Formats: sequence, C-alpha cells, structure tokens
Amino acid sequence: MRETLRQLSNRQLETLNVIHKKGLITKKNLQAITGMTLTTLNRVMKSLEDKKLIIEVGTSESTGGRKAVEYGVAKTGVYVIGIDISRTYVKLIISNLKMTIIKREEFSMNDSFSPEITVEKIIGLIDQKLLELSIDKSEVLGIGVGTVGPLDREKGIMINPKNFFNENWSNVSLKEMIEQKTSIPCFIDNGANAAILAEYLFGNGKDLKSIVYIHCGIGIRSAVITDRIIIRTMNDSEDAFAHMIVESNGERCICGNKGCIESYSSIEAMIKRFNLRVKGSNNDEEIREEDYKKIFDLALRNNEFAAEIINKGAEILGIGIANLVRILNPQLVILCGPLIKNYKLYYDMCINTFHKINYLNNEVIFSKGGRFKEDAIAIGAAAMVIEHYIAK
Repeated sequence: MRETLRQLSNRQLETLNVIHKKGLITKKNLQAITGMTLTTLNRVMKSLEDKKLIIEVGTSESTGGRKAVEYGVAKTGVYVIGIDISRTYVKLIISNLKMTIIKREEFSMNDSFSPEITVEKIIGLIDQKLLELSIDKSEVLGIGVGTVGPLDREKGIMINPKNFFNENWSNVSLKEMIEQKTSIPCFIDNGANAAILAEYLFGNGKDLKSIVYIHCGIGIRSAVITDRIIIRTMNDSEDAFAHMIVESNGERCICGNKGCIESYSSIEAMIKRFNLRVKGSNNDEEIREEDYKKIFDLALRNNEFAAEIINKGAEILGIGIANLVRILNPQLVILCGPLIKNYKLYYDMCINTFHKINYLNNEVIFSKGGRFKEDAIAIGAAAMVIEHYIAK
C-alpha cells in the first residue's frame, strides 16, 4: 500500500487529501474544492476506488432533489501506528485511514527503561496487536513517534532530552532502531508538534488559522500553528515557550537563566520548590517526582506553602500565555497534561490570571484538553505518517 500511494498522481493525491480531511464529502463539493472538470474527477475517483483508498459511505441530506452520494476514505486495508514516548510512559495506537483508533495500549516507564528496553517493548506490542487485528505489515503505512525534544528530526535522533528516569536517553537513534526491527518506515517529531497537528487537522482547531498547544507536566511543552504551518524551533525543541522569562530576577531555571516559566509552572519546578522549603523541617517530608500529586493533596488540605507553590506556578503560566497571545494572536489555546487534567485549581488560576492582564482583549478561546485529550500526541504521530504520503 505504501508503493500504491507513492505512485498516485498529483490530482489523485489532492482528491484523496481533501476526502481525508473532510471526512465525508459529495462529488459536487469535491469538484468545487479541486476545480476539476466532472469528467476528470470521475476518472480520478474511479482510480482511487479501484485502489480501495476511498469508498461510497452514504448519502447526504436532500435539499429537495436527489440525494447525493458521500465519499470517505477506506475503513480497512490501510493502517498507521502512532506512538507517544513521554518521560514516564509510552502510549501506542493503531488507526485506520479515517483516524479511528482500533487499538490502544500504554505502559509506564521507570529507571530500568533504557532506550533499548523501551523499543523492544514497543516492537513486542506492535507485533502482538497487528497479529490480534489480522493486519499484515504491508498494510501499515508507517510508524509515527511523538517524543521529547530536542531532536534531529530528519535522522530521527533524540539528542539530549531531560528528566528521563533512565540516564541513557541521549543521542538515541530512535528512527533507525524502530525501522530495523519492523521494516516499516518511521517518522519522528516532538510530541507537542504531533499533538497540535491532530487538533488542527481533526480536532478543536479544525478550520482555524492559528492555534497554540501547551502541555503542562514534568516540563512545559508547547507548539504553534500559524497559517497552516507548524512554527519550528531550534533543534525541534518543544520548550521555547517554557523558557520565556517572566521574572528577570526570579527562580534559577535548569536552562541557566532566571525567571523562566518552566522554573515555576512545571511539576519538576514545584517539587523542587517544595522540597527546598521542607528540607530540614520535621513537619513535612520531601516529595519524589513521581509522587507530585501529594503537593496538590496538601494544598487541598489547606497547606499554605503547597497552595502558594501551585498558585504561583499557575499565575506565571497565565502571564506567559498572555505574552504569547499578544505576539501570535491565536484563535485557540489548548491546555492539557496532568496539571490541567487533574487539578482544576491550577487551570482556573492560570485562566483567571490571563483574563486579568488581557487588556487588549484578544479574542482567544481556551480548550481544556482539546478534542483528543491524552491521546493527542499518539493520534498526531499517526496523522504525521499519513500527511507524509498524501499532503503533497
């Protein structure tokens, strides 16, 4: 199937791409979008149907005349794999061409998960799930991976990601490792870029020109799409926003500067601030990174210092978002990640801070989690594969 897609003409690719993005579309609407004559369009669509890439799905609502046939991409025969490799977990999905998830698996990572062990676990899951679904590897277009930057995206190398429990995650040739073991093409991008692609093409950002995606977890990860283009940072890193300075003489950040958003608003930063405060105290014990929820539990039990740390982190994030919105003027800001998903007080404080200082009244919509929630990176990674083949 990969070779079939490579051999498609520009008109075939254009038609398939439109049908893929629209979900369901009539021939009349296809003709209006592509500008093809009906004779040409009929020939192109017949070819795509013969190749089992598109199918007749049903009929549209009638406006008084004969109901029009609607077309969609095939539900079977073409599949993609999307993988989300975070610092603490791996999520894997198998999707069809319609971007419908037909299998989802996830496992946690600890300090024993070296790159080699992690890839072996991923490959084992891929083989197992393809067998369960009776999918041949020749039907899989590719494997998309959304992971932690910085990256050499073309070579598929994770350069020196921070905060992995296992210290061997440096200069990892992830693309090569996966391709050698699966014989399936692999495509890699940072996780935030994968997630924003999913939301832009198929989620809450569909039909918008400019959106921002911010993931709040161990670190602060972000991505931006403006005028249908992903704004790429140096080394395809996803922490450019995280290191925006909002307090010139503030907390020391891991990047070496002071007062970065990351040094207040991430899980790692809040744990560090909490443990520095309680060190040597008999009242509270230090909290490990994986037990970060304890800080929020303490805040809910009226622990003043825990509440102060969380409120400060959320406030700084809100200030940073206000700065970003003034620069980019996005239509949509999606906030997600464990801090957003699990703690309403963090999300509310962030949004309230934004609105307090949004004096220019930028018209921006906030979405808590987006359409795809915690699946966004894996779905976006799968979408990245399809885009490689059809978005010419």
